[in-house]
Order: sequence, then C-alpha cells, then structure tokens
Amino acid sequence: MKKFFTFMTFLLIGQFGFISAHAQTPALTQPTLNKPTQSSEMSQQAVAKADTQILMIRHALAPGMGDPSNFDVNDCSTQRNLSQKGIDQAKTFGLQLKKLGFQPDQVWTSQWCRSFDTAQALGLGQVTPLPALNSYFQNRSVAEQQLADLKKFIMSLPSKGGRYVMVTHHVLIGDLAGQWVGSGDGVWLLLTGNHNDPWRVMPFLSEKPALPME
Repeated sequence: MKKFFTFMTFLLIGQFGFISAHAQTPALTQPTLNKPTQSSEMSQQAVAKADTQILMIRHALAPGMGDPSNFDVNDCSTQRNLSQKGIDQAKTFGLQLKKLGFQPDQVWTSQWCRSFDTAQALGLGQVTPLPALNSYFQNRSVAEQQLADLKKFIMSLPSKGGRYVMVTHHVLIGDLAGQWVGSGDGVWLLLTGNHNDPWRVMPFLSEKPALPME
C-alpha cells in the first residue's frame, strides 16, 4: 500500500510538473517583417495621383502688430518676434502634422525672423527662404508684383503628388486666398493644373490640424 501511494504521488507530481512547465513556456512565433503592405503601397500611389498640397500658414504667435520703424530683415532684434508660446505652438502642430503622415517635400518661408523661426520649429524639414512670401503689410506698393511672383512660383510646381509648406504673413494669405487667418493658422492650396483656376482653398486650423479632404 505504501509503495502504491508513493508511486501515485510520483506520477501526479510528474504530470503536474509537465503541465506547469508547458503552461509557462511561450509558444514560438515567427518574427514579423516590416514589409510594405498592399494598403501602404496603395496609399503612396494615392498621394502620387492626388492634387499637390501646399500648406500655407501664418507665422505662430508674435505679440504686437507690424514691425518697428528701424526694421532690418537681416537683424532679428529690429523685428517683432515669436513669443515662447508661439515657438511652442509651432512645435506642437508640427508634431501633429507628422502624426497625420504629412511629410513635405520642401518647406519655404518668408525672410522675416518670426516666419523663419516658425518654419524651423515645425521640424518638418530643411527651411528655405523665399522672398515672395515676405510681408508687405507696411509697404503695399510692392504687393501686386510680389503676389504675381508668388503665383508664378506656385504654378511652376507639379500639380500632382507634391506636398509643400509655406510660412508667411496674414496679409499675403488674405490677398492670395481670400481668407483672414490667425497666428499659426492658414490654408491648404490644392493645385488643379488649370491656369485659369489654379487651386482650391481649404482652411487649416493649428489647434486642430487636419489633412485636406480630397
């Protein structure tokens, strides 16, 4: 009887030990490879076929209006500049645009320091000054020629598959797109390829960044 009890005890321990060990051993799985999925390939194809998107935004928060009388485009100390809140604002919606999958091919900016600093804070790529984006708020005499230069530049871009950012000033956005915008806000220009009707305009709000609806 004692031998039988010892045998049964050994058998149960052996079975329990096997079950426990088996339960604690994770099943082997094949590693997941980061191969392009059909949906991601379709997404890339859709971008290539879509109307070119230009995000044209006003510089972020810069307290005040206009610029001092001693303004010098090459000296930030003579200009109205971004506040810390403005810098943080630009960084925030730059990150939000990245999360939305918006990665521009090029970032252009006005030569004004508040615009250049906004473009840098977005963190969306190399920043290139474009004089056609400069403010003419205090010098309306150059507005007509500057707008003509900017329109010519925009219409020279490919009408399909491009993604660009332009950081500028409210006066220029208002004249070009017919919309007044707050600091950090702007418009999407969706290029049509039609010289008589070169783009469609959609609003962009920095507090709730969203890609344009095609």
